Amino acid sequence: MLEIRQLQVLAEIARTGSYTAAAASLGYTQPAVSYQMRRLQQAVGTPLVTRAGRGLRLTPTGEALVRHADTVFSALRAADQDIAARVARGGGLVRVAAFQSGCAALLPQVVERLRTRRPGVRITVAQAEPAEARRMIRAGEADLGLLCNWANDSLPEGESAMLRVPLMTDRRCVVMRRDHRLAGRGTVDLADLADEDWVMESFRHRFLAACTNLGFEPRISATVDDTRTLQKLVAAGLGVSLMSELVLRDSMDPMLVCRPLRSWPLRHTYALLWPDMAHVTSVAAVLQEVRRAARALPAPEEREGP
Repeated sequence: MLEIRQLQVLAEIARTGSYTAAAASLGYTQPAVSYQMRRLQQAVGTPLVTRAGRGLRLTPTGEALVRHADTVFSALRAADQDIAARVARGGGLVRVAAFQSGCAALLPQVVERLRTRRPGVRITVAQAEPAEARRMIRAGEADLGLLCNWANDSLPEGESAMLRVPLMTDRRCVVMRRDHRLAGRGTVDLADLADEDWVMESFRHRFLAACTNLGFEPRISATVDDTRTLQKLVAAGLGVSLMSELVLRDSMDPMLVCRPLRSWPLRHTYALLWPDMAHVTSVAAVLQEVRRAARALPAPEEREGP
C-alpha cells in the first residue's frame, strides 16, 4: 500500500533532483528520505529514481507515479478546502495565479462581483506567466490559474490531467502612433515592419522567431513589461509594439491605434485547475465569476483619440 508521506518524498525528489535537497525542503533528515524511498520502491517493486551525473532523475515508472501523486495531493487539498468552505458556509480563500493582461482585464470585475454576490469568498492574486502559473497549480501553491497559449500550440506539458476551461480568444495587434504610415490599414503584415524600431516585452521568443523566418532582425529600442509604460514609449515615438487585444480592452493611450497582425495565430485564454478543485464551493464560485467576466468583455474595437 502506497503512503502519502512516501509520495511526498518522491515528488520532492523529482522537483529538487536530490535526496539532500528534498530532505532540506521537507524538514527531514537525509536518512529518513532514503528510508521512505526504499520502502516506496519495495512497495512498487521497481526502481523509481536513477543517477544522472551528480543528481537524480526519475525512471519512467517514477514519472508515472509522480503524475498520480499530483492527482492525489490535489484531491487532498480539495477535500481540505471543501471542508473549510462548508465550515465557513460557502466562504473560503481561493488563490489565483494569472498572466498580466488576465490580471488587468478580468480579475478586477471578479473581485467586485464576489464582494456583492459571495462576500464570504476571498481571493489572493499572484501575477505569473503561464509556465509559472502551471507550476504553482501543480505544486498546490495556487487553486486556480488564468493562462494563455496560441491556437497552433500543442497541449502544454503537465496539463493532461488538469481541467482546462476555455474563456476567450483574442488577436495580436500592432500598436503604433496615429500618424504612423501604416495606421490607415485594416490589418498589418509583420514583413511591412522590418525597418521599424520596437518597444517589446521580455517574453518575445515567438516574435523573434517570426522575424527570423521573414529574414530580418528587429531593432529593439526598449524592453518593458509594464503595458502602460510600453504604450507611453510608443506614443512618444520610440517605436512600434505588439500587444494582445485583451490588454487593449483594458486601456489604450489616445495617441495610439491598434491594427490586427495578419497571419498570426489567435491566443486562447483559459482557466486551469485540478478537477477536484472544481467541486470546492469557493473555487467554483470564483471560476463562475471569471467566466462571466470573460463573457462580459466588450467586443474588440479600435480605440483612437479624437
